[in-house]
Amino acid sequence: MGLFACLFVISSQAQNKTVTGKVTDSKDGSAMVGVSVVVKGTKVGTQTGADGTYKLTVPSTATTLVVSSVGFGSQEISIAGKTTADISLVATNEQLNDIVVIGYGSVRKKDVTGAVVSLQAKNFNQGGAIYSPAQLLQNKIPGLEVTNTSGQPGAAATIQIRGTSSIRSNNNPLYVVDGVPLDGQTARPNLSNAFGSTPNSDPLLFIDPNTISQIDVLKDASSTAIYGSRGSNGVIVITTKKGTPGAIKLEVGTSFGSNIGYMKRFAVLDAGGYRAALKKYNQPATLDGGTNEDALKAITQSTLSQNYSLAMSGGSDAGRFRATFLASDNKGFLKKTALDKYIATFNGNYKFLDKRLSFDFNLIAGNYSEQLTSVGNNSGSQGNIISSALSWNPTVALVGAGGLYNFPSNGSGNPLAFNDAYADKSNVYEFLGNVSASYKITDKLEYKLLYGLNSGSGTRNQSLDGWINGIAGVSGLGAAQILNAKLNSQTITHTLSYRDNFNANLSIDAVVGYEYFKTDFNGNGIASAGFNTNLSQSTRIPILYTSMMSDAQTVTTPFYSYANPTAELQSYFGRATLNYKDRLYLTGTMRADGSSKFGKNNKYGYFPSGGLRWVLSNESFMKDNKVFSTLAFRGSYGLTGNQEYPAGASQEQFALGSFNNAPQTVNGNPNLKWEKTAQINLGLDFSFAGGKIYGTFDYYNRKTSDILFQTNAIQPAPNSISFINLPNANLINKGFELGLGAALINKPAVGLDVTFNISHNISVIRNFKDPNTGLDLQVQTGQINGQGVSGTLAQVMANNQPVNVFYLKPFNGFDASGNQQIGANPQYAGDPNPHTLLGFGATLRYHKFSFNMNMGGAMGFVIYNNTATAVTNIAGIAQGRNIDLAAYNSAEGVASGVGASTRFLENGNYFKMRNATIRYNIGNAGKYVKNLSAFVSGANLFVITKFTGFDPEVNIDKNNNSYPSRSIEYVPYPTPRTITFGFNFNL
Repeated sequence: MGLFACLFVISSQAQNKTVTGKVTDSKDGSAMVGVSVVVKGTKVGTQTGADGTYKLTVPSTATTLVVSSVGFGSQEISIAGKTTADISLVATNEQLNDIVVIGYGSVRKKDVTGAVVSLQAKNFNQGGAIYSPAQLLQNKIPGLEVTNTSGQPGAAATIQIRGTSSIRSNNNPLYVVDGVPLDGQTARPNLSNAFGSTPNSDPLLFIDPNTISQIDVLKDASSTAIYGSRGSNGVIVITTKKGTPGAIKLEVGTSFGSNIGYMKRFAVLDAGGYRAALKKYNQPATLDGGTNEDALKAITQSTLSQNYSLAMSGGSDAGRFRATFLASDNKGFLKKTALDKYIATFNGNYKFLDKRLSFDFNLIAGNYSEQLTSVGNNSGSQGNIISSALSWNPTVALVGAGGLYNFPSNGSGNPLAFNDAYADKSNVYEFLGNVSASYKITDKLEYKLLYGLNSGSGTRNQSLDGWINGIAGVSGLGAAQILNAKLNSQTITHTLSYRDNFNANLSIDAVVGYEYFKTDFNGNGIASAGFNTNLSQSTRIPILYTSMMSDAQTVTTPFYSYANPTAELQSYFGRATLNYKDRLYLTGTMRADGSSKFGKNNKYGYFPSGGLRWVLSNESFMKDNKVFSTLAFRGSYGLTGNQEYPAGASQEQFALGSFNNAPQTVNGNPNLKWEKTAQINLGLDFSFAGGKIYGTFDYYNRKTSDILFQTNAIQPAPNSISFINLPNANLINKGFELGLGAALINKPAVGLDVTFNISHNISVIRNFKDPNTGLDLQVQTGQINGQGVSGTLAQVMANNQPVNVFYLKPFNGFDASGNQQIGANPQYAGDPNPHTLLGFGATLRYHKFSFNMNMGGAMGFVIYNNTATAVTNIAGIAQGRNIDLAAYNSAEGVASGVGASTRFLENGNYFKMRNATIRYNIGNAGKYVKNLSAFVSGANLFVITKFTGFDPEVNIDKNNNSYPSRSIEYVPYPTPRTITFGFNFNL
């Protein structure tokens, strides 16, 4: 019997053989994990491991393997007489096999359980001057809103993912660059002066958009909970380009551009219309200056902007590098404004110990300087350069016969004089770097240590000459400020990653880690007033007041208005994803955050999430379906947080003012904790026609609780504020997102790809009540500025209302005398938050030509036109000021007066041609120049809207007591139409 068994085993072994091999992606040669390898006509099979390899024992009679993976064409490979077989699979739906970067790792798109959208460099916005990574994404991703707050080069944008998640704190997403989370601040000092507070600069200006390989937007709790108390606003993960193995390659790019006029002008009267208005309103003929002047044109420039970029890369499988340099000189649309940038990057990846040890580094060093003009968020009755240009009498010359500026007695100011007398320049040095070491303990287990540093320092010099007329506190005196700011944040991250196939049907991908994050931001400054130079136009000298501060009559002691306590964050996190037969994916995530911002009784917050993906198209019951190429359902639920409120908010704080004077400014709250957001997401991923038509659909419901609230201390306590959580209040956002794409034509000589996205969001505040009295709370914000309306607030945070709902007195038309009739009591008047976002893109390829365009817009919201309220109102005509066309065409009379009301709420719907590019691929030119191409691009080509201001895509910062505002337009830096042309080639 034993002999028979032995002979049976020997006979069986003789009839089997072992086949090994590796499966790779034909696109980039990368190893493919979880690929099915089956003997044709049998159930004998396996899956590839983490390194793409497989090992399979097959009958000796087997001749063919069937190799398949979702999103790739199935292949049959002959193994007759072979024991090794390597396979390269070709993607049928390239979108599904892109690598998506998520928190502390990466996965293929087809394996994602959460709502994540990945955009690669080839799909970024092209055309015009791209100053910041956020501009690459505009109208590209459903649910992502990128709103320009100013036409100034380098100005910050308002960025929201799935609406507003906090009524008090920062709503911008968390940025993660090459694995390093940023704190979202910029080292450029901000200031206020006679023209109001200046718009913020973009915190990502030091990143060269040319160096970005892809951007991943994480939207739901399954994808963002791994970032814990910083994840509720969503996460934007930026990955920069890396070197590739091969000979050293040099990439060169250059472009030149110019502003070619307003995308849309604010409609005020020209000289002919103004003269007609003088007659219509029976104004004296002496107000006619006898000339024709276009003040809006006079303050603009069309100076050439220049951009030069250089990238060098190369290496081998054991080590590769990439180095880049950018030099750019971008002229603003308004005179004396510009953004100059110099950015260098260097990164590398090197492997040792038979490639088990990897060493990576990513370094970015940047210097950028901004020249700013007198545009302010909250300019008062003295106005700024834009209000002065809009209200300038178009029949009066800006410059008199003697070459000196004319100053009208009506207080409108001279915009050219404002521009000439004002000097404001900031200079910022920024460094972002990280080094990491990874060691493969086994083929399945890998440890990684990362250290990241973000350090910046900025200076800003602002001077306003005393010869300027009509500016209280400056005229006849002069004023100057010098400010400094420093930013420093550090990250230390330890992770342990594990990947394994338990068997042919089940695999796991898991990571656990510890992270420490610390950030400091502080600054100082000095101000002075009362100089003895440049007090008249005729005796000016070319020396700014900031070069002679000690000459002033009054010089302040150094002040430290930017100082904040250090903020620290200590975190533990973990995530695991199970993959069953490429049909069912389960993801679980947990993060514990301990933050110095929390009160001492709430030092830690816990943020769990779970996600599921069911690939229906891989199920047997879908095998014979003729409709879907791929079909997958996603569902997730989780908890994220928001701790983006002032550092030290839970601590007692005192202001160091004059000698022996340190009043308390903030009361301590040991129970203060993070805002938490619970979110459910249901999604569907699908494709048709072999992946040529593809899309995603998501529905979400997000509820924020423990809302952060700022209160004033009850007297006779110190005149201070307290930060508390509202335990019962909720901020709810819910909506849907749809993204579609299609490769309509894909032939060697002709191609046409189109994309479309639409998203809809509704936000509302619930249970917004005083925790002590139980009465409804109402927090006012949204400053309305200008002559006659100073101190007016137009928006509120209120129970059962949208965030920042407009709260204004009703406009009831005009009486018989043409006076506007405004109701006595304010009322809820409209939602400033866009309900619907749209995006459309197309790429047409014909032989060596290609055409790319991107369009987009927003609908379902209203904008308050503060400019029309206070600057170009009809009362100005009696003072020799210009008025807007809407006022001229109304029934209003000259004596109507000025008042904020629903009259100035306008439909904000718009659709904009954001950019378009035509490119010609010349090819190789001569012996050394390779892949030469030339292009011409246009940006902000046109906008379709009923809004009467410069640009409906506007969000001037009109906060009140740090409660943000939304959709208020007020004498902004206008949006220019631009054209750019350039060349790219390799050496």
